Amino acid sequence: MRNLYLLFLIIPLQLTAQNTGKSLPTALPESRGYAAGFLKTIAVEASKQVPNLDAFLIWQKDALIYEKYFHNFNRDSTFNIKSASKSVLSAIAGVAMAQGYLKTLDTKVLDALPNYNLNRHTPGTWFAEDMKRDDSILQTLTLRNLITMQTGLEWNDFGPICQAFVNSSDPVRFTLDLPFSEEYAPGKKFNYCSGGAHTFGVALARHIPFDLWKFADSFLFAPAGMKLQRWNTDAMGRYIGGCDMYFTAHDMMRFGILYLKKGKINGLQIISENWVKESTAKQAQLNYWDVLPGANGYGYFWWRRQSNKHQVYVASGVCGQLICIVPDLELVIVTACSCGEENGRAEIRKLHLLMDKIIAATKK
Repeated sequence: MRNLYLLFLIIPLQLTAQNTGKSLPTALPESRGYAAGFLKTIAVEASKQVPNLDAFLIWQKDALIYEKYFHNFNRDSTFNIKSASKSVLSAIAGVAMAQGYLKTLDTKVLDALPNYNLNRHTPGTWFAEDMKRDDSILQTLTLRNLITMQTGLEWNDFGPICQAFVNSSDPVRFTLDLPFSEEYAPGKKFNYCSGGAHTFGVALARHIPFDLWKFADSFLFAPAGMKLQRWNTDAMGRYIGGCDMYFTAHDMMRFGILYLKKGKINGLQIISENWVKESTAKQAQLNYWDVLPGANGYGYFWWRRQSNKHQVYVASGVCGQLICIVPDLELVIVTACSCGEENGRAEIRKLHLLMDKIIAATKK
């Protein structure tokens, strides 16, 4: 009966999307107090420092005040936003919680994914005591530990283990079979873990009685005027939790505006204000991250940083896929970049340092 109700509910939400999906309003940078040519100068500098930069957009107060594309890209071009998808997944989780599908983040992972509940430490098994220890810890792992990057797993996202994870026939089993840190239990320390993010996404999908993409389309993307162009899957056909979503730069901006507006667009509360606040609050201690100047904590798949005494919330993907929100300045900055063999994480830091100049020049 509930599913039938949801099908009827989808219709008005999609009708609302026809209004919210219009072209973003525009204004001149000078109308917001920026010096003539200032943002253009920053964009040129960004394209020099980050040669793979393809899109550079700025929103302030109630309008798009700067939009620039490079390398023959345009507002219709689609970008793989890489791990910035994790922040989008967080939003989907918030909607699922508001709909009553996801009851609590304190759900045990093995309760959400009971088919992975293994007892491997049978008598005579090699390293049985180690397995018993890890299985015991695994029983305590929660969805909250996953979404705050505090899994306690032995994991290095920038080492060979990540490639093995990507190539595995079942990335979730690969992740949950890993040993736990001798030093930190789940919930104790931030350690960036894409395996945990994918596991969260698969667990979230298990809570929703129909296709996760269709759910997100109906209750998040369409009402916000966004369109997810593509979402890659793992070897088992499950949408990748926190990577490989494809959007236009305008839809990346719409997502940023949605969080800037505390989850509400055109009178429609798409994401609960409480979830926006909670997911961007400091949920894990993070005082340093090499490509994130001024890091000051991590939320629910959202990065946090300080810039010129302003709090910034960041959805971030490798090579320079960024959605940066500065609430007290009503500012959103979006960048999208092509990925290749010679670019990666360094671009992120360079773009943040250039954004610092824009933040410093922005008037309330």
